[in-house]
Amino acid sequence: MGELITSKGKNAKEAVDLALSLLGKDISEVEIEILKHEEKSFLGLKSKPAVVRVKVKDEVMLIEDELNESSHLVTDNDIDSASQSIEEFLSSIENESQNTDVNFNLDPFEIENLRGKAWIIDGKIYCKDAGNKYPLIEPSKDVRIFKNGMLIQSTEIITETDVFKIEAPSEEILPSWELSISKDKLEVRLQIKVGKKISYTPIDLEPSDYLKIETVKAITPLTIQLSEVLNKLKELRVVHGIDYTEINKACATEEDGDYIIAKGTPATQGKNGTFQLFNDIEVKKQLKERVDGSVDFRETREFPSVHFGQIIGEAMPPIEGKSGMDVTGTVIEPEAVYPIILKAGTGVILVDNSKVVSTETGYPEVKIVGQLATVSVVPKLVIQHDVTIETGNVHYLGAVEVKASIQDNMTVEAKGNIKVGSNVIRAKVLSGKSIIVENNIIASSLTSGNGILQKLELSKELLRFSKGLKNLIVAMKQLSQASAFKVQSLNVTGLGPLVKILFNSKFKDMPPLINSIVNRTREYSSILESDWIDFAELINKEFIAFHQSSLKNEEDLERIVSQAESLYLPVMDENEAESTFIRANFVQSSDLYSSGDILITGQGVYSSKLYARKNIKINGFVRGGDIYAENSVIINEVGFRASSYVKINVSKDGYIKIKSASPNTIIQVGGQSQILYNPAKNIDARLDQYGNLVISKEE
Repeated sequence: MGELITSKGKNAKEAVDLALSLLGKDISEVEIEILKHEEKSFLGLKSKPAVVRVKVKDEVMLIEDELNESSHLVTDNDIDSASQSIEEFLSSIENESQNTDVNFNLDPFEIENLRGKAWIIDGKIYCKDAGNKYPLIEPSKDVRIFKNGMLIQSTEIITETDVFKIEAPSEEILPSWELSISKDKLEVRLQIKVGKKISYTPIDLEPSDYLKIETVKAITPLTIQLSEVLNKLKELRVVHGIDYTEINKACATEEDGDYIIAKGTPATQGKNGTFQLFNDIEVKKQLKERVDGSVDFRETREFPSVHFGQIIGEAMPPIEGKSGMDVTGTVIEPEAVYPIILKAGTGVILVDNSKVVSTETGYPEVKIVGQLATVSVVPKLVIQHDVTIETGNVHYLGAVEVKASIQDNMTVEAKGNIKVGSNVIRAKVLSGKSIIVENNIIASSLTSGNGILQKLELSKELLRFSKGLKNLIVAMKQLSQASAFKVQSLNVTGLGPLVKILFNSKFKDMPPLINSIVNRTREYSSILESDWIDFAELINKEFIAFHQSSLKNEEDLERIVSQAESLYLPVMDENEAESTFIRANFVQSSDLYSSGDILITGQGVYSSKLYARKNIKINGFVRGGDIYAENSVIINEVGFRASSYVKINVSKDGYIKIKSASPNTIIQVGGQSQILYNPAKNIDARLDQYGNLVISKEE
């Protein structure tokens, strides 16, 4: 008995195809019985599927078929005929099923209601003739309607014998995409613009005597092909870091997007060698602003010191980086790393070229320029008693610690830090670094960072001088290529005459600049090192007193440029790191200048002038005087017990915070100021983004 299967489908052909697929047989190997054609209820709703029974022929039937086929010679025509008959059978099933579309399960009364009307189901036009009228159809702007093969241009009648075909237009916008590799070849980006297919489907219409076809617009996204993207990656030789998951996501997306589909592995950069201080002896002067805008001065209170034989610090070796790889498989090498080079200054020795050991007691000083670390111990002069007329003025190259006070009309000057254990009274204190006064400053003048500001001013001028001299060298090279220029004459006269000519023509700004450098250096000679003074005398001889000039060639000029750079570059590099400060308990009738910060920790300030290039914080009161800082001024109380004049001033980039202030207080930020006429609290003053002074306060 042959295998038997019953299957259903939208129509008979679909049901047969399903059965053949399940049986794995060809149509010539089976017998087909249509049990039920598909049926549609009124207007095609609630359709019933077609049902077929397909039976595999048994061996006897197959043998008979083979005998029948073998009884005559099989030709190509026979094969074509057999194929044609099978196709005709399937076609007949389809046509038969289509014809059933109009065989509604309707009673005679309902059929009569359809006469003279037409309707549309699944894009097909149906009608029922009537003896006394015809249904009509009009052309549509959305679709093309063919009647018996002819495109209708005007309203037409519909009959059962007419063959209608509806052609709905469609439009395709193909997707576009582009691959791009970043300049460093560490990323591949896929930019996608999704395509779309726009199609129009006729809407089913109920039976009517007049058809006007309407359509529904459908948009189907068109995505890109995965194979095309992979082929493009291969073409671009992308082999490393390909993200196939992201590629699949990009190819399936229905929205425009930008995808990173390959990532290289960047090189891990190493770290240059560093100098590590032991036992936290580093002088930490960098002020940090808290979230609320206040400044943390806790790290500026004391000076560290070392004793002889103490290890100050050691050189830490560089850490090598790790190689990476770009998306094309090319190895990316990390940047080279370099060791720190130690140079022993005064008061230290090097052990194994890696450790720095102090040979005397004093303050450690570390200067790092590039990968060169110069470590010194600045000697400390300790004075156990007051500095008076009996001891004389103090001028010291290292640091000075006065255990008692500095008295009337005395001067203490040091290149290093100065610490006073008691008071400074009607005296003058000059420090190249920082100053700490444990008690009070009365009618005195204190300067911290003495020489730093002067070096900064000179460094700015030296920078301009170097640029000008480099341009001068370029001009001389251009002149040397001119035919009218006699190079040999310079071998006799030197460069002096030519430099003088250029100074009087194209480089008129150079002589005034050189004179300014020379005069400033001579003015500051007491606080500058000999290198600065020697350089000033050199450029005065070579560029001002031309009769003494020894310049022979361009190499001499280039050497002068190098000397200038060796002076100003370290100053500019160390400007932030070398921040200085003044700390005291109380200040009265005094002038304080700091190239860094000023901190008054006790009662406050009375009728004094304070100037700081960075920050000022006064924990107590300010009664009278002038307070200026570049970055910030923070004061607890201004005025009140006396109606004296007080001016609080910062630069245009700074801010002022005052907890409480009395009338007659002048607040100035940049060039804009305001006088307080009433008592105020919680004052915050600064310029807004438009440069206007904004003061928030409580009155």
